[in-house]
Amino acid sequence: MDSQRSLKKIQRVQRAGVTRAAGQRRPVGFTLLLVVIVIVGLVLTAFARSAYRDVSGAAPRMASDTAEGDRYRNAFGIYLCDRFIEPLADVKTDTTGIHSHDDGLIHIHPSQPSSAGSGAVIGKFFDAVGLEATPDVVVLPEGADAKEKTWTSGTTTCKVGDGKDAKKEKGQWVLLEYPAQAGPDTEPIVHTDDFGELPVRTDGQAWTLAFLPEKQIDNVAEKRKGDLLPPSIEALKNPDNEQEPGQGDLPANPGENIPTDVTVPAGDDPAPTTGETAPTTDATAPVTTAAG
Repeated sequence: MDSQRSLKKIQRVQRAGVTRAAGQRRPVGFTLLLVVIVIVGLVLTAFARSAYRDVSGAAPRMASDTAEGDRYRNAFGIYLCDRFIEPLADVKTDTTGIHSHDDGLIHIHPSQPSSAGSGAVIGKFFDAVGLEATPDVVVLPEGADAKEKTWTSGTTTCKVGDGKDAKKEKGQWVLLEYPAQAGPDTEPIVHTDDFGELPVRTDGQAWTLAFLPEKQIDNVAEKRKGDLLPPSIEALKNPDNEQEPGQGDLPANPGENIPTDVTVPAGDDPAPTTGETAPTTDATAPVTTAAG
């Protein structure tokens, strides 16, 4: 009796396990789902590793516990029709390591993985100084050295010529990229799109965001050459090394004791002063006319 009961139980279990008709395929949806999940996981892992290598190994590099980071400086200027405006100042706290010291230079020493390597783009500097810049329109921040704050390609005009021959021509935005150690005869790369995504390639570069009459755009590189290098190119020779709080060596604490037993060697008298005053110059930039 017991053996018959056991046999019947086995038969019931076997019948319960048969859930498909003869010739019916086994379900493959779940298997395919698992395969897709595995493939997507592998792709994401490979992408993450590639991105990590990019920001940790490509220049400019972020500092780490074992290596010192890169410190780049690029000259930057904004040219409106016939003159450069004054350098822009930072408008917010730096969180990327890409900023200005109000000296016309872009200071680049990445403090985040997203701003290192190929992430060190000009757009991060634009954000730091409050500049909205696209090939179609540029909006200057408040305080910028220009009466008009919004300059639109194909709409805003430049005054061309003098006197009776003066006329207005529609302008267009371009971003000129100069290599390191550029000079008067250096032809820039002329960018007409994706300004903010352009990467900083090396230390010592120069950039000019220029609004020029449309007729000058096609041959601006060979005609203007280094004529459109930003004035701050000279500052690259002696850049401002002042660092943001929390970066690099900190200054001495105000209450720190400083030794006073310092003896000045004989003969090292302070240099005499004179009543002469260095001459000053008063240069006035030419007036730019913009019309919407």
